[in-house]
Formats: sequence, structure tokens, C-alpha cells
Amino acid sequence: MHVSRIVPAAFGVLLAAQETPPRPPGAEGRLAHTGAFVIGRGQPTQWQKPAFAYDAKVATGSKHAKVVVVIYDPILEAHGGVRLTQHVKAADPLHYSRILVDVIRQASWGYLDYEIVDVLTIDGYPRKIDGFRYDDDTYLAARAKNDWQPAPSSYRSILAENDLIERSKKEGITEVWLWGAPGFHFDEFAGFVKDRYQRFGPTDNEWLYRPYDIPGDELGRTFWIMGFNYEVGPDNMVHSYTHRVESQCALAFGDGIWDPKTLRDPWNAFTLLEMDFPGFPSMVGNCHVPPNGQSGYDYGNARAVPSFADQWARYPDLRGTPRPVSKEDWGGTQFGYQKWILERLPKGPGYTAHGYANWWVYIGNVDGDLPELAVPAPAGGPLMLPEGLPAVAGK
Repeated sequence: MHVSRIVPAAFGVLLAAQETPPRPPGAEGRLAHTGAFVIGRGQPTQWQKPAFAYDAKVATGSKHAKVVVVIYDPILEAHGGVRLTQHVKAADPLHYSRILVDVIRQASWGYLDYEIVDVLTIDGYPRKIDGFRYDDDTYLAARAKNDWQPAPSSYRSILAENDLIERSKKEGITEVWLWGAPGFHFDEFAGFVKDRYQRFGPTDNEWLYRPYDIPGDELGRTFWIMGFNYEVGPDNMVHSYTHRVESQCALAFGDGIWDPKTLRDPWNAFTLLEMDFPGFPSMVGNCHVPPNGQSGYDYGNARAVPSFADQWARYPDLRGTPRPVSKEDWGGTQFGYQKWILERLPKGPGYTAHGYANWWVYIGNVDGDLPELAVPAPAGGPLMLPEGLPAVAGK
């Protein structure tokens, strides 16, 4: 059930200034601005991949993932008391969130079934990592000049001010979807992965893991925070989720290495592009470049190239004949393409030498602890036909 509540922004005691976090067990390299520890390119590491143990209950079924949608939508007192979303003629964040729920449910064949359990509308602005917080006057002045205070928002503060740390522990909430305007500086996704440095390989790419200041130790589990802008279309929203998919798959299958030209693992094979090997078939592509693309964001490219994209429905057996793929396969739009690529992620039962054959485990059920979705059985009864139908012999 969706419960809509209006929550006043908390302007009480500010959290203490952020300190350098302790190095998590197994972390190697330097601390990046995303909160991840990263190694230098080609740097030798001490990491050893843990043995994989298959659990059919994790790989199959329909998992119930609870989401709280948090909308920063201040009331502008000096502008007739309208909310910021009205002032800037923004889209409806809750409507967009429901679109994302449906996209992920369809793409995962119902494996990852999000429920929006609460909607918090905040009359105020998020606190930044350095303690700064806009008010109406400072925000609108910065907006007029497109001159933003540069610090990112503090996820720890957002969770704490809205009682979402304790609620998440008690209610089993696993994700928060933030909505705001330019200048709020939410990243497109952030996530704390429990025991990340023991479970997944080190990487030289600071964008593959983005815990920022999410209080993962307090939450005690893997936790996701998506960051969306209500002034752009739903295509950007799904685009952000696809980046989360890419990062998790590069960690889970690529051991922190994302270089499709190597074909070293399933993820690097999935993202292989004809652009990099002219004359050879593509696989599926990546968030920015479709299989027929020649540059980033090339979703409307009309040329057709051979692709093995269809073969991923039979993963891990990718043998077969490629077919021509073009913008007609996804309608030539970004939204269509993002949905198309998500739908091609493997989601079957079983496992391979690389782990679960259902890749959605690594995207939304990393800890393997999401409960099964309990769907009430419909009431039974006999077939009751309407009156006025033709008489049928033997009826």
C-alpha cells in the first residue's frame, strides 16, 4: 500500500563534520570521492575470489523489495506558496517511480518486484556533505545563475533526518529513491554493498562502486539510493538504473574489470560492440552505446549490424546465428533502448562457473535475503457467463 505523507524538513542538530572513513576489511588502494577504495591500473592485489555456493531459493522466485520514495519539494513562500515542482513545471516523481517499478518487474520477469511502501514529500532542501543547505532564496539565486554550491548531498543526513536508518532495519526497506532538482547533487545511484571487498574484486574504476557516506554498518546490509531529477524525462531515470546494473555486473562477473575487448567473462562479452571490432557482430551493448551505435547516446542510429543480442535469452549457451539489429528494435528512443538492454540480462535458474545465471541477483538481491513476494490467491468460483449469449449445443 502506498502511503503519502508530507514531512517537514529537519533543521535541527547537524551531523558532525564528515571524517575519513575507516578502511573496510579487504579494501586496497586509495579512497576515491565516491567513497570507494580503488587500485591503480594493473596493480597486483591480495584479493582471492571466494568459492561460489548456489542457492536455488536466491536464484528463483519473485523477490519483494521495499522502496521509500523521498521527494525534496520545498514550498516557495515568496512565490505564492507553490512547491518547487510546480514552480519549475516538473514531472510527477511518484508517477515516474511507478514506471521504474514496472520496467524492472518486466525486465527481470518478475524476479525483482519493487513495492513503494512510503512516499515522503520534504518541505526543504537536502543537507550537503560539508554541512551546507540551501533555503528558498539561496537556491533560486543559484538556479538563476546556474552557479551551484558544489558539494554532493549527504546520504547519511538524508536517511537520518527522515528516520530511514531505523525504519530500514525494522521494516526491511532495501532502497530509497530520491527525487530533486538540479543543484541538489544526488548521484544517479549510490550503494553500500555488504562485505564488498571480500566478495567482489578490486577495481581501478571509482564509478563501479559508490557508497559515499551511506551508513552501511548501521544498516547492516546492502542498501541502494537512487538519485533522480524530476525536471527530465523517465528515460534518464531508467538510464541511471542501467548504470547501476553495469557497475554491479562488472564487479560480480568482471571482478572489477570492464573492458569488453577482452571477452574475459560474461559481462565483458555482453557489452561487446561492433564499433570496437568493425565487421564483427555486436553483442548487446551498454547504457550509452547500442549494438549498432558509433558513439555515445547513439540510440537513433538507423544502420543495421549483426548482433548476438537474442542469444542471451539462452545464457550461458550463446551459440547461434546473429541477426541484424537497428534502432527499430527499441523504437529509436533512449527509453526504449534502456528497457531493451535491461530485458536482455540473463535471468534463468541455475549457475555457471561465473556465479548465478540470474544476473538480477547481483543487481537487487546482493545479500540473497529478499523475501519471496507473497501474492494472495484470488477467490475461486465457477465460470459465470453473462446473459444473452447464443445457445450452444451441449451447454
